[in-house]
Amino acid sequence: MKGFTLIELLIVLAVITAIISALVPLGVNVIRHARALTVAFNLSEISKAAMSNFYLDHNTSISIDSIKSYFSQHEELKDYQIKSSLASTLEHVYIWYTGNDITASQVEKVFPDVEATQGNKPMISIELRKYW
Repeated sequence: MKGFTLIELLIVLAVITAIISALVPLGVNVIRHARALTVAFNLSEISKAAMSNFYLDHNTSISIDSIKSYFSQHEELKDYQIKSSLASTLEHVYIWYTGNDITASQVEKVFPDVEATQGNKPMISIELRKYW
């Protein structure tokens, strides 16, 4: 008798299915963690660009458009928003991620400076002192 019986093929198929069903959630978690790392990195880079824009260019109305020159690829900025306000000599800058795929608590695990907006979006806030 040559070949495999139907029972043997079904057992192999069941084992392969069990292995795949165990690995898929791990893969999804890895992807989610990588996305949270990307958002954390982008928030950090955008805050650095905002600081440079404020201190080097003396810009007191920081926006996504005003910091685009600090980035080589502008599509990185499409899912982020900035709000800034100047009170006397102190500029308050709020930078947040607008996408729906990551929550603030996921990003906070890799970047502790993150706060949550009312919609649980990851956000960082910085205060810049005007010295000129």
